[in-house]
Amino acid sequence: MRGGRLGRLAGVSLRRLPWLVLGVAFVLAAQLAWLPAPAPPILTSAGYLAALAMLAANRRPWLLVVGAGAALNAAAIIANGGRMPVSPRALAIAGRPVSRALIAGTDPRHLLETPATLLRALDDRVAFHIGSLAGIVSPGDLLMAIGVAGFVQAGMNAPSSDTPRDPR
Repeated sequence: MRGGRLGRLAGVSLRRLPWLVLGVAFVLAAQLAWLPAPAPPILTSAGYLAALAMLAANRRPWLLVVGAGAALNAAAIIANGGRMPVSPRALAIAGRPVSRALIAGTDPRHLLETPATLLRALDDRVAFHIGSLAGIVSPGDLLMAIGVAGFVQAGMNAPSSDTPRDPR
């Protein structure tokens, strides 16, 4: 609809990209079941901080939106001991059961929201249904998705070296 060329994304230069890769690796590693209890929250928090450092080093308009979303998620996660709170109401609206791990407090990346949860407005609390797909996201997730979509679109529409210049 908006045009652009996918190949132009290869020409987008990002500083400190290894920091983003490290951040994503930390967040993914936090899901490993065999890790000792204190490790997942530390890995998740460190992963978000590494990704935020990379985004801050690349002050592009859409990456600032991604960074704002990541900062909201990081705030909620760090304020709640390294785990993202999940709204029980949003789980119900999305048709998702509350897992045993959430009830027991053993989920390595999430915790069930309670009245004592800090920064509850930033929780995973936005339920959605798209066809047969249902899920829950946070306001930070929404901002990150908008920022990534904008960044990809801007990168696809960026002028390339083979684009003729306007002679005016």
